[in-house]
Amino acid sequence: MHTSFSLDGTAVSASLPQKSDLQNNAFNALRFICCLMVIVGHSLGISDTPVPQLAWMDLHVCVCVFFILSGFWVTKSFVSSASLKDYALKRIKRLLPLYYLAVIGFAVCCVFYSDLDAVSYFTSGGFWKYLAWNAVFLNFMCPDLPGVFGGGIPINGSLWTIKVELGFYLVLPLLLFIIHKLKTRTKINLLFAAVYIGSVLWYFLLGKYYAELGIPYQLHYQLPGYMSFFVMGMAFLFNWDVLVRRLSALVVPAVIVFALHYVTGTELLLPLSLSVIVMWAGTRLTFLRSIGVPVDYTYGMYLFHFPLVQMLTAEQGTGSFTALSVLLIVSAAFFLSFISDKYIQKKIR
Repeated sequence: MHTSFSLDGTAVSASLPQKSDLQNNAFNALRFICCLMVIVGHSLGISDTPVPQLAWMDLHVCVCVFFILSGFWVTKSFVSSASLKDYALKRIKRLLPLYYLAVIGFAVCCVFYSDLDAVSYFTSGGFWKYLAWNAVFLNFMCPDLPGVFGGGIPINGSLWTIKVELGFYLVLPLLLFIIHKLKTRTKINLLFAAVYIGSVLWYFLLGKYYAELGIPYQLHYQLPGYMSFFVMGMAFLFNWDVLVRRLSALVVPAVIVFALHYVTGTELLLPLSLSVIVMWAGTRLTFLRSIGVPVDYTYGMYLFHFPLVQMLTAEQGTGSFTALSVLLIVSAAFFLSFISDKYIQKKIR
């Protein structure tokens, strides 16, 4: 879909960042840092390794950073796509091959960690139920495999975010269709504000009153509850010409508001403040580029690390992880992601 709609009488492309604006950025590095934090946090948490709680290792915030960057980059990908079909194919090629590799591959490997023999394991209804529910992204319906890790243990607790991400991909064309009709920047920003408010209210109210409403607690952090982060990424993309010049002035208030959410216990302004911080860091802290890698391997690393942690915990025992254990998990997740990109992703691009 080529950008032909208008904002205040100006082509949308005039407000979107140009290619030269994003040539020197640290967004890949931010993804890589957040991915490492998630892997380290899960390694220490799943293995029940006794270490002091590190305030900077907020895994929830790390995941939210992924969603903000997704809102920015996936929307940019959509508006530069030749058609809706082109956009859909790019998202499918990016999301599904590694996802199904993680689901099926680790389901097969987990036979070595099951109390059942191989024949009983692969013919078990639980094995096929796991594959079926995870194939349609409803991981919470069957998170464990028969007899694996003693039974009743989630195989890959990271997969819940994939259905949220897929939901973003499905909602995005509808949002951009509405934006096409609204035309003016003011109306478009009002749409972003409405989605933001609805999302944070969903997250806050359902998280607080789920028992009274008789609904599962998990419902509050599904797609609507995270749309605020995705739509903030979109808002920065569509207001790039205005916001990018003001990031240095906005970042200090954003850091203060971000810090206050830990004090107040509310996340109502977290998507707004975190988005400013992420965009400022991505465009100003360009020296961080040296931390990342030229190709973004974080998606594969994120998909693969959780089962690896479970397997190493089963081998070493709980409470026994060392720095070497964490390094082994990071290295293995990176290696699997690298191989997958080289022999799967590149073949289908």
